[in-house]
Amino acid sequence: MRVLYKKQINWTIALLLVGSGIFSSCSKDKEQVEETAKVEGTKLMLNVSGINESQPISTKGSQAKVAEAKSGNTKVLEFPEFDAVLQTDNNVPFKAAQSLTKAASTSGSSTRAAAIENGVKYRLYLFSQDGSQLISSEQFIAGTQGTIDVTQGTTYKWVALSYNTADDVPNVTSANTIISLPGGKDILYTSGEVSVPIGGSSVNVPINIMFNHKFARLGIELNTQGTFANMSGAKVAVAGIKTASIDIASGALSDLVSADHEIPFVDFKDINALYQDAKIAYTYTADPAAVTGGIKVNVSNLALEIDDNSTRQFSATPVNFSFNITPVLGNSHRLLVNLIESPLTVEGTRWARQNIYYQAGHNPYRFHHTYAHSNARNTYFSFKGLVPDQFGVNSDPCAQVYPTGVWRQASESDFRKLTGILGIGGKQTTYGSVNNRGYFEYDASGTAAPYPSNKLHFNFNGGSDSFAIINGILQINLANYGNRAELWTGTSGIDLGGLFGFGAWYYHADRGAFNIHNDDLTASLLNVSVIGVDLVETQLKNVRCVRN
Repeated sequence: MRVLYKKQINWTIALLLVGSGIFSSCSKDKEQVEETAKVEGTKLMLNVSGINESQPISTKGSQAKVAEAKSGNTKVLEFPEFDAVLQTDNNVPFKAAQSLTKAASTSGSSTRAAAIENGVKYRLYLFSQDGSQLISSEQFIAGTQGTIDVTQGTTYKWVALSYNTADDVPNVTSANTIISLPGGKDILYTSGEVSVPIGGSSVNVPINIMFNHKFARLGIELNTQGTFANMSGAKVAVAGIKTASIDIASGALSDLVSADHEIPFVDFKDINALYQDAKIAYTYTADPAAVTGGIKVNVSNLALEIDDNSTRQFSATPVNFSFNITPVLGNSHRLLVNLIESPLTVEGTRWARQNIYYQAGHNPYRFHHTYAHSNARNTYFSFKGLVPDQFGVNSDPCAQVYPTGVWRQASESDFRKLTGILGIGGKQTTYGSVNNRGYFEYDASGTAAPYPSNKLHFNFNGGSDSFAIINGILQINLANYGNRAELWTGTSGIDLGGLFGFGAWYYHADRGAFNIHNDDLTASLLNVSVIGVDLVETQLKNVRCVRN
């Protein structure tokens, strides 16, 4: 009985195993039928390569007319606290995508692509080939490998959308593929087709995602090189821009709506990381039509870090700058606001508030911010000298002040409006002193605060009474510092022996005996080193600029 029992058990187990095998076989056959086309491991491999920046640039209607600096006709917009020179072009900075940079260097390709930062979110929408059915929609993060399961032997239409931020990108449905886009965002969009081949158990199909700007990108650049200071704050608002809705399946834009907004100052990034006098931030518009009245950039609460380490704070009253451009969707446009110091006006001549000095390197030609006296070597120039340590070569340092073409050296006739001729017709002077160093001031029209005042101010910084050249560098001995003002005009005109211009006019001022105020123009003879070559050896004096 024991043996028979064991045999019965064995037969039972055998029958169970056979049945199990038959069941298993049937089950596998059913799964294979269901999964004939979809094989585990078949995926789209997503690679974000960058943002296309190589679209053809359209200049029709997109360029504001700005005269070249050398013409002397640079358009200056005048406001109470600061003035501006506006410019539009397509010169926006970008960070090149490394993968494409390397590829271009080896292949000779002219592709120009900007990098998309790690952490930026994007969504990949997968449609049927005709775009009528949404198959899947998944959000990914740039810098992290994205994959999507797909079916072998199938062709898909794919669409990628991003706001170029870490913001989530919404989903859509087959019934409604339209999304309302946020204002002021960089809408990145691209699409394509991908066919998945039939292969083994694992087929990886790469998709290279090269985004395009769907809107026109507007780079708002604030540049304070013309105020000779770094920015530490500003309030900037933009008007005249629009956003839209987008049909994800087709890429078509519709339903334009206003998207005016303020750009936080923290969004303005230094164009050169070493300096804070040129900053750019971006906004975007979906409207390809010219805006009536132009795209407006309003600036207020401008704060500058000036040369005595204090902050020059301008008022909260907005200054409105209008740019008459026709945005080109997909392209980038720079709206440049060059801010410059406002002048002081006497008898129609618009004077710089202080003397010019030269500081080699970045933005070398500058005006002093305060009314402090200075005997720094870089504030004294030879007649028609371009830099302080060289003799004159028929140059004008004022013409080099950024943006070039706005200023020129004050002439004899400009100074005559202050001094008169032989004491007749001159302006009243006011004497003052700081630390026993004198100055003269003239009444003028122009904004006072946040500048030191609206008086035209000339410090008694003196000038050189002799010079020498040591190791090729011009050395001076300074005289009359604190007791006398000496400033070159840009005017020559003493005719000696047929040599026109063998002399120069300069302004001098002092307080003489019995508190008599002396301010006049004096002729100084020049030493022309080589006849026929405009190189002149002179004493060195301060220089004041006026507006063209």
